[in-house]
Amino acid sequence: MNADLTLSHTSMRRLPIFRALADRHAMWWRAALASLALLMFCAGISLFDERTINGISVWSKPFKFSLSLAVYFATLAWFAPLMPNGYFQTRKGRLLTWIAIGCALFEMVYIVLQASRGEASHFNLTTPFYSVMYSLMGAGAVMLVTVCLWMGVVILREHGTRDPFVLAVGLGLILTFVLGGGFGGYLGSHMGHWVGGTQSDANGLWLLRWSRDGGDLRVAHFFGMHAMQVLPVIAAMLPATLSRRRAIGVVVGAAGVYAIATTFTFVQAVLGVSFI
Repeated sequence: MNADLTLSHTSMRRLPIFRALADRHAMWWRAALASLALLMFCAGISLFDERTINGISVWSKPFKFSLSLAVYFATLAWFAPLMPNGYFQTRKGRLLTWIAIGCALFEMVYIVLQASRGEASHFNLTTPFYSVMYSLMGAGAVMLVTVCLWMGVVILREHGTRDPFVLAVGLGLILTFVLGGGFGGYLGSHMGHWVGGTQSDANGLWLLRWSRDGGDLRVAHFFGMHAMQVLPVIAAMLPATLSRRRAIGVVVGAAGVYAIATTFTFVQAVLGVSFI
């Protein structure tokens, strides 16, 4: 195994998680911390602000997006050492870093601003300004998953496909672009996430708020976006006694099953069937 990869694996065991992330990619780690701070702000203010959109707190959406971005940036920071040595000191590396941070910052500023005004940020085309901002958020979301594709391709090109964990990281990042971006694009092209059922999030699943009595296009988008975490976790849990060849087969098989299962939830939603 490559020496850099060996170091990255041993550091997982020896360093506290927070210190490890800060050492791996300082800017993305700070972005994760900022997202967590915003999450706590949204949770706190929702205790005093009783306004709602779609039957739930106006601060629910910025809360969930803050949580999602915290996980997103922490994951990217964790995988950063798998990029070529010194990559983030190059022009391309700096561009990769700031595309992710800039797009996330733009989205969260607008989402929080709209929440503070009691207005929806998503599926809100009631004025020309809202329409433009919604389109720009869509472009920003595309760039966020493109960062995943970029990293996945570079990692696999740098290390090849002989290491099961590295393969899982690369495939997970690429699937996040394909599935998360693809289903997210379909979701964004519609005027809501419900397909049949009650047109409200009030009775949806806890935290996620997915519809209980109809299809919900957010389900497939959610699973697609988290391929970047699921596949590496599967690879990390494989027994050490498993041969490299079989481990690689498991990773590839898991990627295929995950893609099929995520696509199934999309078909389920389009047909108006609830996930649970």
